[in-house]
Amino acid sequence: MLKTQDALRRSSTCRWLVQRLVRALIQCLIASVVLFVLIQALPGDAATALEGRNGPEAVERARQEMGLDRPVLERYFDWLGALVLRGDLGNSFATGKPVAETIGGSLLATLTVAVIVFVLLLTITLPIGLVTGANAKRRQSRIISGVAVAIVAVPEFVVAIAFLAVLCSWLGWLPVLSVPGAGNTVWQNPICLVMPTLILWIICSAALLRRVQALIGAHADAAYVREAELAGIPRSRVLFTHLFPTMAFGICQILAQTVPYLLGGTVVVETVTSFPGLGSTLVTAIGARESALVMAIGMLMMVSTALAFAVADLLGRRQERVVAVL
Repeated sequence: MLKTQDALRRSSTCRWLVQRLVRALIQCLIASVVLFVLIQALPGDAATALEGRNGPEAVERARQEMGLDRPVLERYFDWLGALVLRGDLGNSFATGKPVAETIGGSLLATLTVAVIVFVLLLTITLPIGLVTGANAKRRQSRIISGVAVAIVAVPEFVVAIAFLAVLCSWLGWLPVLSVPGAGNTVWQNPICLVMPTLILWIICSAALLRRVQALIGAHADAAYVREAELAGIPRSRVLFTHLFPTMAFGICQILAQTVPYLLGGTVVVETVTSFPGLGSTLVTAIGARESALVMAIGMLMMVSTALAFAVADLLGRRQERVVAVL
């Protein structure tokens, strides 16, 4: 009987994964069409950005050489076919280099910071949010909550500038510019990771704390929690074995929402710290109308977001079975 139930659960999970994969592919496909059309709708193009100073004739020649004189949908299907059939993301209009090579360094930089920040959120921010959310009436919890609200209310560039002013200019602990140096990667000069990582962690922690505190606080006085405490179970055990499991799905969804921000939404922080990540690369590519670069970064963010929410939903399904057993 147990083997039959396990087989049914595995079969159900496999069907769910296949359905979720198909849905994610459809979503990414639709989003790629929208993104490609929006890029073409911007005023000017790569030919104008490169040859605009040389006159209309030079711009027209460049447009023909780049294939920008062809219909938008034709260019989109060429790009999509190259991606699906050969895994080719295209080439940069300005340098002629493959897009994968062009964004390789910035992708490494952003992924490094993103992984570090995500680990810090899981190991430090999330436990603090759980404890302060379950004990919202305590003075320490109110202070932490107030600080988090203040950080969320302040624009990102103000937070970044404040940390640069204190840690770099005033105390002199860190370099003002978070650049690895010509020809170096972030792994070869890891000091450049400190400022963007610290600032992003503070910003993400403030938002995560408020959401987790609200989520936990709304259920901290639930009947099953009070019954567990009346039964003599310690508060810490009630929190981590009774309250947290029921909130795990919502917390996973909140964490999943940070993934696209860490990958491409860090434009302000990367700009202020001069960090060569995907965010700053995306801004440069949009300004130069580098459609292949924009599409590559956009698709990376789409796929990563879809995977993050799929993992969160899968953990939620597993957690539902655990809670049902409990």
